[in-house]
Amino acid sequence: MTTIAEYQQRIEERKTIKQESKTTVIISISLILSTAILGLISYLVKIKPVMGEKSLENIRGAASLVVVILMVGILAAKRSIYYSPKFIKEDFTLKQVLQKWRTIDIILLIIAETIPICGLVLAFQGMPFDKNFHFFLGAGILMFILMPMGIKVRSKLDILRQHFPDSDI
Repeated sequence: MTTIAEYQQRIEERKTIKQESKTTVIISISLILSTAILGLISYLVKIKPVMGEKSLENIRGAASLVVVILMVGILAAKRSIYYSPKFIKEDFTLKQVLQKWRTIDIILLIIAETIPICGLVLAFQGMPFDKNFHFFLGAGILMFILMPMGIKVRSKLDILRQHFPDSDI
């Protein structure tokens, strides 16, 4: 059973998480909407291919490979940086940890926004939407993964507490 003090501590923790995550959630939602708008523009744009179809397919293949590497890199960077002892010190408070995580999330979200821009560039080169929609879909899913929702943040805090059992986080 939880005591009243533990319950009050959980309530305070949730308030702090909500307060510190609010900016990143707003940015995440804005970037998801931006991705949807870029996808819509890509869908509506009907341009004749600027170059040969084989060249355009080669560019799409290379861009797809770069995007996959970028997505894996973003997810790996988030996982390794979030719990890095070089980045998170033992004497950090909950608020300091959440502020550091917010900075990481915003940087990774901005990097993820390059993925739908890549899809839009391909659309303006003449690539039909059915061949480049995966850029927009992948970016949207990645941004949902990166969005700091309360339950995910609490879960990450529990993992962080396992790494730093003596800290005041």
